Amino acid sequence: MVGPGLHGLFGRVAGTGPGFAYSPAMRHAGFAWTEEVLDRFLADPRTVVPGNRMAFPGVRRAEDRAALIDFLKRATK
Repeated sequence: MVGPGLHGLFGRVAGTGPGFAYSPAMRHAGFAWTEEVLDRFLADPRTVVPGNRMAFPGVRRAEDRAALIDFLKRATK
């Protein structure tokens, strides 16, 4: 299964990207994507958004999350 597009991710309210059927948990998450929120989400998605349908266990290493966030900041403007 393919997730939502990530273009314009930073600053966007969670669960609002066009063209994707978000879970109710993600639609009602109540936050905008920032570097800090994304870091917490990438570390443990089920803690940040309990009940989300994303089958992703997270990225354990902080330096791997930092590299991914840096890439996303540049690639999704």
